Amino acid sequence: MRSFFDRERLAVPYKSEKGILSCVSCGLYKTALTPKITPYGNFKKGIMVIGEGPGENDDGKGVPWQGKIGRVLQRKYKQLGIDLFEDCVSLNAVNCRPTDKKGSTRPPTDYEIACCRQKIITAVKKYNPKVIILHGNSAVSSLISGYRWKGNPSGISAWRGWAIPDRVFKAWVCPTFHPSFIEKQEDSEAGVIWGNDLKQAFDKNTEPFPTLKNEEDCIIIAYDVKSVLTNLLKQEPSELAFDIETTGLKPYNKENHEIVVISFCYEMNRAWVIPMPTEREDLRLLKKILENPKINKIAANMKYEDNWLVTLHGINTSPWGFDTMQASHILDNRPGITGLKFQTYVNFGLSGYDDEVAPYLKGPDANTPNRILELKKSKPLFRKLLLYGGVDSLVTFRLSRLQKAKLGMPVL
Repeated sequence: MRSFFDRERLAVPYKSEKGILSCVSCGLYKTALTPKITPYGNFKKGIMVIGEGPGENDDGKGVPWQGKIGRVLQRKYKQLGIDLFEDCVSLNAVNCRPTDKKGSTRPPTDYEIACCRQKIITAVKKYNPKVIILHGNSAVSSLISGYRWKGNPSGISAWRGWAIPDRVFKAWVCPTFHPSFIEKQEDSEAGVIWGNDLKQAFDKNTEPFPTLKNEEDCIIIAYDVKSVLTNLLKQEPSELAFDIETTGLKPYNKENHEIVVISFCYEMNRAWVIPMPTEREDLRLLKKILENPKINKIAANMKYEDNWLVTLHGINTSPWGFDTMQASHILDNRPGITGLKFQTYVNFGLSGYDDEVAPYLKGPDANTPNRILELKKSKPLFRKLLLYGGVDSLVTFRLSRLQKAKLGMPVL
């Protein structure tokens, strides 16, 4: 049986709505002097460098980074103790030079990147790099926003600076600016940021790749609601991350909305998930847990959990100890990066665990119910919802530990 988190079945297919993704359908090879340029470099330090596409000089010589922009990159790498061609292997998001009608080099299109993606993935599997540096939007689109990540954010401004322990590639994936963006501003703030991004990426080359217990194996799905709540109350952990799955975004239409699933986590490798209590005694137990003054509660956007529990069940969660969304904003205030799924990917290399249930969690608007109740009609689908909810609280707890360490906060 394939794992719930088996990414092979979620890989980008060889076909799209526009047809077969191939060199023939792309067509860039027809105008290139050196079509299908192969990866270049001696790879002595296990670093893979991915750029945008071949320039005029690259196309003429059949080797990446041969023009003025390439010299900018070589110089910066050398300043940081890395020889671009001896220590790394280089390739581009597209392997043939993209040109406009005037014959000038242009950025590749999303479709051209998609056509070349399988070649890039094949190269990653062949070389098995320790670090993958993605220079610019096209490189990010090739391996992240067009493959490992769905939806927003997609631009380099949101992705640069992260060192992602990607589990599919088993490598640190480090996006940063393309040297063409830096060329005329190496001494500016952007140039300083670029240098810091690259130094962080090179430092990761000597850092062991992190291993975490598979999230699916950490989740305890329980239908004995009373037993789980009683045990939680007995354990009385000092910190408790929890997460709810609901029928919408706003709970005020009480007749049409409900909390469907709730999960809890107070250990790095174990979380519990149950159907939301409906019996009066079970709700009383839940209230005692969430209002217990000795248990500091953790959530990813605590305002959401707090609002639903107060509105539908009169539970005033207290005390709130930590919010991973607020902490994400404090640590890095770029827009679009504070959500739990994004933070889970950039910090733990895990993505796509919501793929199967996500379509059921989206409603037409904030006040209209979503389709989550359809999942309750099927035991296998409901189990997937429970598993998803359990992972949410697990990664929330893990993320809170990581963020507290970065913020210099004590773990209770």
